[in-house]
Amino acid sequence: MSRLDEIKGILPDPEDADPISTGSALRDRITVLNERLWEGRVNGPLVTEWLENFDGKSGFDVETEQLHALYWLSQFLYYGSVEIRILLKTLYRDLFLIPLIQEVRASNGDSRDVAVLRPLLEQKIMATRFLGIGNPSESGVHLLYYFRQENSLSRSNFLDGSQMTKRISLPDGGSTRVIADEGVEQYVFLDDVCGSGKTALDYSSNVLADLRDLNSTAKFCYYSLFGTKAGIDKTRNESLFATNCSAVIELDDSYRCLSEHSRYLKVVPQGIDIETLKTLALHYGQLICPGHSGGYDDSQMLFGFHHNTPDNTLPIMWGERINGAQINWTPAFRRYPKIGALA
Repeated sequence: MSRLDEIKGILPDPEDADPISTGSALRDRITVLNERLWEGRVNGPLVTEWLENFDGKSGFDVETEQLHALYWLSQFLYYGSVEIRILLKTLYRDLFLIPLIQEVRASNGDSRDVAVLRPLLEQKIMATRFLGIGNPSESGVHLLYYFRQENSLSRSNFLDGSQMTKRISLPDGGSTRVIADEGVEQYVFLDDVCGSGKTALDYSSNVLADLRDLNSTAKFCYYSLFGTKAGIDKTRNESLFATNCSAVIELDDSYRCLSEHSRYLKVVPQGIDIETLKTLALHYGQLICPGHSGGYDDSQMLFGFHHNTPDNTLPIMWGERINGAQINWTPAFRRYPKIGALA
């Protein structure tokens, strides 16, 4: 039995429990999650403080609001540092290395001769540069350090955006921008989550378009640890990454926690009402982040990472004045945003 299976068993059978025992069982589940999966980030006092956010503004009595808030918290998916490192190894192996091996084999008559293939593969890896999405303070770039460690890559395989090109002087006294290293054959951009696809599209139009003009043969890839189906499809269809876009874990519509097909609402304990859950999340979400009550682009996610909580997750989980929340709010899981905007 896995740790997750054991934790699932804490919840009472929907047919047997009453609201009081449901509330107790939800608190027990949250305690175990915090001890075993959440790295101790949401202890009892913080749970109590977070519940105090729900003070009847949605139209339900406080006890009803807080019971339903407990249910949302008990369903939160958290990926700690160990899980993130495993996912980074999986990303390198499954999304980058295996397809590259297949490409090298195909270009050499489907050879299986390791003596022939190994040096060719190493050349391809040396001609690859890995970059993070965003500036050096953001989570996509933050992951590069662990990505290099887990996959035993050379520092020379990594760049930041400013190192892709360089400016050279022209004989007439002017200058022009050129590719910094003409030996680079592909640029691989890494991200933690592709929610709406907006970040990848922004990079495509603002960075890749210029780079493509300078190096028309370069291959651009966008790989994310997590991606919604809608976000990945949008990136494939509307960006220069095209089909070179994948996620280690692709989240289907069942992960949209307020949707008709939500996996979180298929079976709920006694005393938990589905419509109340939806109303609670959207009402307070709207107060926290007007226009983004279900998370950025109405993504309706319910997960977070060791290094950050994405804004695609319900604002009731991460809302805070420092994040631009329009009301005072204590978060259960902190988010470290881009300054000045919900992004």
